[in-house]
Amino acid sequence: MVQPTKRDYTVIIIGTGFGGTMTAIPLADEFKKKDANKLPAERRTILMLERGTWWTTPVSTVQDKEVKTAEFLANKGQPVQYWSSLNNFRGFLDIFSRCFRRTKDENIFTLLFKSLRNEDGLFDFTIMGKRGFLGLFGRKSDGVSVIRANGVGGGSLIYSNITIQPPGFIFKDPRWPISWTDDEREFYFNFARHCISFSVMSALETRNAGFPYMEPNRKMPHLPVNAGLSNIATRTARLNPHWTTEPDPNNPSNPRGIKRLTLNPPATTGGQAILDRANDIWLDRARVFQSAVKGLTSDYGLVDLAINDLTPENTALGLPGETFPFNYSQEMEVNYCERQGRCNIGCLPGARHTLNKQLMRAIVGRPKRYKAADQPVGVPGGDDDPPDFDNLKLEPLAEVDVISALPGGGYEIRYFKRDAAETWKTTERRVTADRVIISAGCLGTNELLLRCKQRRTLPNLSDRVGVGFSTNGDYLAFLDRTKARASIIRGPVTTSFAHFETDQPGTGPEASPNTPDSKLFHTIEDQGIPPAFASMFGEGLPLMQKLVTDGAGGGLLLRAVLRYAGKRIPQLIQEIWRNNLVRADFFKSEEERIQNVMCVVAMGRESSTGVFRLGGIGETPLRITKPGDKAFWDDPVYDAIRASLSRLARVLRPNNTQFEFYNPFLTATIKAAGADSIALSHPLGGCRMAASAADGVVDEFGRVYDKTKSGARPFYEGLYIADASIIPTALGVNPSLTISALSLRIVDQMIKEL
Repeated sequence: MVQPTKRDYTVIIIGTGFGGTMTAIPLADEFKKKDANKLPAERRTILMLERGTWWTTPVSTVQDKEVKTAEFLANKGQPVQYWSSLNNFRGFLDIFSRCFRRTKDENIFTLLFKSLRNEDGLFDFTIMGKRGFLGLFGRKSDGVSVIRANGVGGGSLIYSNITIQPPGFIFKDPRWPISWTDDEREFYFNFARHCISFSVMSALETRNAGFPYMEPNRKMPHLPVNAGLSNIATRTARLNPHWTTEPDPNNPSNPRGIKRLTLNPPATTGGQAILDRANDIWLDRARVFQSAVKGLTSDYGLVDLAINDLTPENTALGLPGETFPFNYSQEMEVNYCERQGRCNIGCLPGARHTLNKQLMRAIVGRPKRYKAADQPVGVPGGDDDPPDFDNLKLEPLAEVDVISALPGGGYEIRYFKRDAAETWKTTERRVTADRVIISAGCLGTNELLLRCKQRRTLPNLSDRVGVGFSTNGDYLAFLDRTKARASIIRGPVTTSFAHFETDQPGTGPEASPNTPDSKLFHTIEDQGIPPAFASMFGEGLPLMQKLVTDGAGGGLLLRAVLRYAGKRIPQLIQEIWRNNLVRADFFKSEEERIQNVMCVVAMGRESSTGVFRLGGIGETPLRITKPGDKAFWDDPVYDAIRASLSRLARVLRPNNTQFEFYNPFLTATIKAAGADSIALSHPLGGCRMAASAADGVVDEFGRVYDKTKSGARPFYEGLYIADASIIPTALGVNPSLTISALSLRIVDQMIKEL
């Protein structure tokens, strides 16, 4: 019998986001089992490669009163950084200077001066296209700008915590070559809910016994890292939100249903008093948004959030459909949401379900302040908790360059290891594995496979690599001077959603709400602004609105800015001089400065026809086009989104129709700077699943096609993709839950084949 060639690892996983985490932990658990797959211990090892560092909070939390997490990670040899902690303009400067990733190719300055680079920054923001001279002049956008994360935990570090399931009709699109039944699909979405809301290990232990959301007698499950999903509507934790719960019309088997604020209470004395009181304690943004959309669509409510929150003092509420499943304060010590409005830039109280928490427990363990799940509150911790797995390793600051298929089977990965102190310094390293899972995110995976195809290290990849990119209909918009105060810096970054153009009556366009067109399905969500950005927006939004209404562009941009500054600077001097008589606008708080602004994000069923290619000198690493050189924002779903936003604007500003929602990335001013684009955080596709290599890059189980093979296994054996790049169509909702569900299904199949 021929012995297999020894590799450095059994499995290497590229990336630590939802795809990477949802595959790594189940594999590590499988390999940990005695005699797993009859492999010796040295052939049951997993390595995760991550291009960024660890990120954590610099302030005291419920679970880390002494702020020891960063020290613990550093002592384990793991590079770690702190979230920006300032909630004012200095915080914005800290984020811009320290937390934004800047590579040597950014512009001439970062190329010449190493100290200006920031390779391990948290936010990677790319305006895809030609960079232009100095990164400013002559820039030509491809029409897409993408913000993504760079750190352990991947996209979970900066996502909006929304675990939302797409309507079932999304998966009936013929471009989804997936064989799951409706029951199997619902199983994997509930599996994913548990993995995100408690932990992957807890879900693995629970999967055969029934997930807690499905059980009438809900108990905190074993092995939790997080404390379950929340719907956050109140100004502080522990207040009774008095919502109603209704079935999810798009996914009737969703055990959580939909929570709605009761905006039209019955005219009964007892009930009226209770509901008026509830109105007083709601977050302004949730109340204003749901009050506005209730007349526009029949499908709206509070989003399911992957954030810990404390249940009300009285959990026996007796409300119809009441679903407060756990008394967190009694069952486990938990960091909880403090409504600071800064989810996307780093949660200071540590309440968000970022995947770095699960990976830390799995790979490096936890400091002694943490208590075991079954240890009573109030009992001091002992020694540091060891990691859950000794067969799972993680190497940060490792940027993968290329994957090569080895003649004897398996793969070699070449990557650049960055120096933790001077991140512009790199050392080339090579490592081998029997199997590789690519979970580098949509842009990372497409760039990597296009490079492997170009260099012929994986010469038989499908010719469809890079084809089928989708913006997911992402759309950012602002409305200034709303009638009601929305207070968009309070609360979680998102509280509520509204679905339009589903297959349910009451969700259609203004002229025919009962005859929706699901091909134009889209979602609109309220969006908070971190306090650190409020000062910038307080000055920037009036300027932006002026540029929009004046149609400034080209040479008018500089003139408009100078004209605005020429008026504003003397005004500031006058305000400071007269502040002893009348409180000046200059001294208003961050919340006051943008309290009458509504910000929303939308997602929709975009056509998913974009095509990636590798960029050249003076270009971004990836370029993107749409067939016929059409603009991405001309897709029909954006017309539907803009129509819904126009209706929403008329409700939020009923006495003034001069102002509409506007997208700051799609103005004449931005176009003049060569940066007009769809700004998105949910890129999908490009390595999409399909029935064959002629139509896609992977099959429904993430197995990468080898176009020269046929028969039962036409794949690169042992090569998988598990991330957003395999999703063949737009989802029209936040994709984290779908990515997790698909990845869990992929790893289940992978384990079967081991």
